[in-house]
Amino acid sequence: MAKEAVVAALDLGGTNARLALVSQEGEILSRWEWATATMPDQNTLVSTLVADLAASQEKAQELGVEIKGMGLGVAGRVLPQEGRVDFSPNIPALNDCPLVPRLKSHFPWPLFLENDANLFALGEYWLGAGVGHPQMLGITLGTGVGGGLILNGSLWSGSAGTSGEIGHMTVDPDGKRCHCGNRGCLETWASGFWAVDWAKEQLAQSASSWLRELYDKDPEAITGETLVVAARQGDPLARRAFVRVGTALGLAIANTVHLLGISRVVIGGRFARAWEVFEIPLQEELYRRLTLFPREALSVVLAKLGDDAGMIGAARLAWDRVGE
Repeated sequence: MAKEAVVAALDLGGTNARLALVSQEGEILSRWEWATATMPDQNTLVSTLVADLAASQEKAQELGVEIKGMGLGVAGRVLPQEGRVDFSPNIPALNDCPLVPRLKSHFPWPLFLENDANLFALGEYWLGAGVGHPQMLGITLGTGVGGGLILNGSLWSGSAGTSGEIGHMTVDPDGKRCHCGNRGCLETWASGFWAVDWAKEQLAQSASSWLRELYDKDPEAITGETLVVAARQGDPLARRAFVRVGTALGLAIANTVHLLGISRVVIGGRFARAWEVFEIPLQEELYRRLTLFPREALSVVLAKLGDDAGMIGAARLAWDRVGE
């Protein structure tokens, strides 16, 4: 009797790695999580992954299932065809890492690599807030701003390892220089890092805020999470920061919808937990600029899968590739 087929799915983040065995219907049969901060160099990281994937293989045997393939998601610029991570801002040990070639010699199943924001979009399209929307944009708000595109029901990977990078769409041509080298990227308005940077600038100029005492004691104590909590509690400065977030997102989404005819935008990530603060300025800016697309044909919603979105997307990637 044939064993039930499953895939392994790995979401490799800057803080944690999440690994799961996932059925063809998207059910998580078993899962693991560990800190990536304990893997300071490439050899240690790869050795840790080999050990954990071997454990997942043992668990599959224990469950009486068979792993048919594996999807891997990594933040940064990845080259899926080569199975190589070119640059990973959150995991420096992965820079210029031939990750798939280094792993595949240890396992009998194929491995498939993709950018983590692309897999966020794929996961939400499969089992989350994007179900039923074959033209979809996924946006992740965290330290930076990531994006992934679903076009005609399939993940759009583009060429040269880059696609869906809405975080580096220009929304302010004379704005601040982004870490990518461009000026005025969406990320410099809508990410946790740059929103905190703006808030600190305002506090240095004596802006009124409940964060004043914290800033005076230790400016570094103000983080993206601090801003989220303060905004949800009504702090005027934090709420102004999220008005900027929403306005910039509305502009970038309008540009994308005009170009691609997207019907659903799904926003997730930890910085998006202030959704109730920035939703209205986002909608106002979006519909002010959305002149050639019927507003009733577009919806912008919060993600549903939480921290599992990237892992679920990695599983869907593996199932799609195995099916091919």
